[in-house]
Amino acid sequence: MHGFDEGVEFSLEWEELPEPAASARGRYEDCLEHHPECPHAPHCREPYEAAVGEYQMVLDGHQLGVCREGMRRTGMSYPAEEPEFPDWPFATTAEWYAAPQDVRDAHKAADRAARAYRVPGMAGIPEFKVRESGPWSVGPEEIGEALGRYEAAPAGVRAELEGGGVVWPLWLGWLRETAGRGGFRVD
Repeated sequence: MHGFDEGVEFSLEWEELPEPAASARGRYEDCLEHHPECPHAPHCREPYEAAVGEYQMVLDGHQLGVCREGMRRTGMSYPAEEPEFPDWPFATTAEWYAAPQDVRDAHKAADRAARAYRVPGMAGIPEFKVRESGPWSVGPEEIGEALGRYEAAPAGVRAELEGGGVVWPLWLGWLRETAGRGGFRVD
């Protein structure tokens, strides 16, 4: 369905994590930024993955297609072109690690802005954020708009989607939960 390999997984994670998961993700991301290879034991990825499992949702290509189709049918999403991500201004990762912090911070800020891009004048979630692996950030405003459009959709369409299997109700629950958690990341 929708041309996706069902074996491909899409990982979604709360944007704002509670402790200790927030600290584990922060340490992991800090380590990635400052070290070509994690020098810690255990590797920073291990405690991060152990701490965030309950704040993640993993979907395969088919499941994400079900979510995307339901969002289209109810006006929760809209077609849009992906934004341009900033060019990588470094020839090697060694140059990244050697670059001044303000240069790296500026690049990270531009990257975060591209991840969170919203099409001006549009309401809901742009389809590119749920069409492929990110990095994308779906914010609480986008989620709130999408859920508002869902509530305004015809009752028959909502009943059909909610009775059509487990994926759609799980997706709605995920959206409702993450709206109060700063949104979610798609990786």
